[in-house]
Amino acid sequence: MEETEILSFLNEVTGSKFREIKSNLSKITALLKQNFTKEQIIEVIQLKVIQWKNNPKMSMYLRPSTLFLESNFENYINEVERIKQNPKLYAEYFKTINNIKTSAADDVDDLKAMFG
Repeated sequence: MEETEILSFLNEVTGSKFREIKSNLSKITALLKQNFTKEQIIEVIQLKVIQWKNNPKMSMYLRPSTLFLESNFENYINEVERIKQNPKLYAEYFKTINNIKTSAADDVDDLKAMFG
């Protein structure tokens, strides 16, 4: 079942323990029914973990109710697509939002490996 695999991936990369309950799985099911793929959902999780995991204000939003909400997801998947088109621009943005001089996002090869 794709929903449980996606939820397991979210738990793995965030260190969370979201349970396989209806409120968590139904949002993933809704995305899949809207013709988003498992791969697209995984890419959004990866991006948001990169952006939010070490940000105290945003890390709490690494949860199914935020990530898999249809209105949010549409924005997130478009963000992934923009990054795929211009990873160097994203690297600069990442440094700005995290107030750092260098980041893992500087390695364009790693970004391409992650997002195709």
